[in-house]
Amino acid sequence: WGYDGDNGPDQWHKNYPIAKGRHQSPIEINNKEVHYDPSLLPWFASYDPGAAKTILNNGKTCRVVFDDSFDRS
Repeated sequence: WGYDGDNGPDQWHKNYPIAKGRHQSPIEINNKEVHYDPSLLPWFASYDPGAAKTILNNGKTCRVVFDDSFDRS
């Protein structure tokens, strides 16, 4: 997948059927429809660099494969 004409969002469903229609990414968030929910806990994103098995930089994006056996990433 990608963002060019031959592999862009209009093509994603060919390899990933769930990506057809309204299930594509990125998701449009309409600020007028968003409501604060105080019952939700804070969300944090972090990773343990030691869990990274491989890191690939192809010049357009970075791909990291993790061994997250210990749930640290």
